[in-house]
Amino acid sequence: MKKLLPLLLFPLFIVSCHAIQDLANNIKKPSLSVDDVHITGFNFREMQLTYDIKVDNPNPVALNMLGYDYNLKVNDHSFLKGDQTKKVNIESSGQSIVQVPLTINFKELYNTVEGVANKDQSSYNFLSHLAFDLPVLGKTKIPVHKKGNIPIVKLPKVNVQNISVDNLSLNGADMNLHLQFDNPNGFGLNINQLKYNLMVNGNKWAVGKALKGVDIKKDGVTNLDIPISLDIGQIGMSAYKLLTDQQSLDYKLKGNFKFNVLHELLGAANYNFDRSGAIPINR
Repeated sequence: MKKLLPLLLFPLFIVSCHAIQDLANNIKKPSLSVDDVHITGFNFREMQLTYDIKVDNPNPVALNMLGYDYNLKVNDHSFLKGDQTKKVNIESSGQSIVQVPLTINFKELYNTVEGVANKDQSSYNFLSHLAFDLPVLGKTKIPVHKKGNIPIVKLPKVNVQNISVDNLSLNGADMNLHLQFDNPNGFGLNINQLKYNLMVNGNKWAVGKALKGVDIKKDGVTNLDIPISLDIGQIGMSAYKLLTDQQSLDYKLKGNFKFNVLHELLGAANYNFDRSGAIPINR
């Protein structure tokens, strides 16, 4: 009987090998394409670029994705490289979207890619390999790539110019705080809101909101005026003496801009600033 057992199992082995071979012949690699590229996070220091990769699985069985690697070139210079473990179940006989997010730090980009800081946009070349655990075939890497352009973002600057005094009495003062907003970017900005806090000689002079709906022009300097009404009674006569006797004031100004960015890809952004020093008084 022991001698007959191998002979009896041999046909089953042959059938099993044929079945495995048939399965191997019928398993197809999924096809990949970049379905969309969009900016999912943005400020003036960094931007998150997300690639939506469409995975088309032609097989009647679900597939397991193990992870991916990525190589992002900007102006033909390699900038971001890495790999990520990410397990995703890819549905059978259908399409799934796998997202690959990449964070671009603009300071690092300027230090890595020569000349990019002087441009409003730059070209990119994105290459990724998605790794799958395919039936019979085992671990398999499949490439996908995309070329395009991304906006290059530069950090704005806020300069405090002076304070002009329109009306001054023992009860109060009507003033304007004059700022210059230097926007080096190739897109404009619309101010949704500015919150500010002005301290003079250690005393809080003004806290408020201003400039809603004001536009900041692209590639240039925009003058901004913040009207301030000062209550001498609350602050004290020291404020009156400062405004009448001195040619400049020691100040600290903190602020937060909320912008609607006038670029189709970028959306909204915040910008914080903190300035201090001596500010001249114009009477």
